[in-house]
Amino acid sequence: MKGEDCLCRLRRMRLAAGLAFVLGILAPIVLAEEAPKPIRVGVLSASDAPAANTSQGLYIKILKDAGMEAGPVSAQMVKDGALDKLDLFIIGGGSGTAFNKSLGPDGGAKVEAFVKKGGGAMGSCAGGYSFVRGHNEALRYIEIANAVCIDTENGRWVRGSGEVMISPRGEGLSQRKIFYANGPLWKITDAPGFGRTEALATFVTDMKKEGDPGGVMPGTPAILAGSFGEGRYVLFSAHPEFKWKYGNTPMIVDAARWVVRGKLPEEEKINYAAVFPSMSEKAAKE
Repeated sequence: MKGEDCLCRLRRMRLAAGLAFVLGILAPIVLAEEAPKPIRVGVLSASDAPAANTSQGLYIKILKDAGMEAGPVSAQMVKDGALDKLDLFIIGGGSGTAFNKSLGPDGGAKVEAFVKKGGGAMGSCAGGYSFVRGHNEALRYIEIANAVCIDTENGRWVRGSGEVMISPRGEGLSQRKIFYANGPLWKITDAPGFGRTEALATFVTDMKKEGDPGGVMPGTPAILAGSFGEGRYVLFSAHPEFKWKYGNTPMIVDAARWVVRGKLPEEEKINYAAVFPSMSEKAAKE
């Protein structure tokens, strides 16, 4: 009996060893299949190595730190098909008109097609001018958001820069400080051929030139989000990528994850809490 017991134990040990060997081979394969692919991000830049303190350099760092594959793409790369290998395209700070001129009508058409087919788009300040319905020829090269810029005539868009307050739309959400630098003031429109466009937050304080009576900025959208074809976008008038002391960089990561989710179902809400879950959870705890 003892011999039979030893034989059974030996068989069980061999079986266990064989099973462990098979699982050791299969486990990495299963994990590799289940591991999500990192979000691929291209930030429009005239430089192939944006400085760390620029809008472009900051976007790349913030998104890389969040585990995404982020890097600069030139206007020529966009024209040559770089968007085919990206999930998200960003236009940060600078000049919206200059950015769009560098892309030209052909590059602009590629950006529109990219979003329409399900790609994500994000912009801040200059990018906020680039992606809405344009008020000059270059800014009409890309039009994915159903909104227009207001109060731009006679150089009035040069309002200045500094800290402003914005008010997220939604119950229980506190006002936030954010850095602003001549960003666009928007009006949401109802032109045909677009998807949904919603204001996620509005400006509370004003930014104006010396001697200007002001009063236009408060109450206008500070952040837009919406859909275009099967893609999504989030646009900031101000700069969440600057002045990290304000704690706005999580908005960039949240927005990046939201815009790459593809086609927006009709029943899905577009609001501050949905687009910026980490910021909303933080506000709820506070």
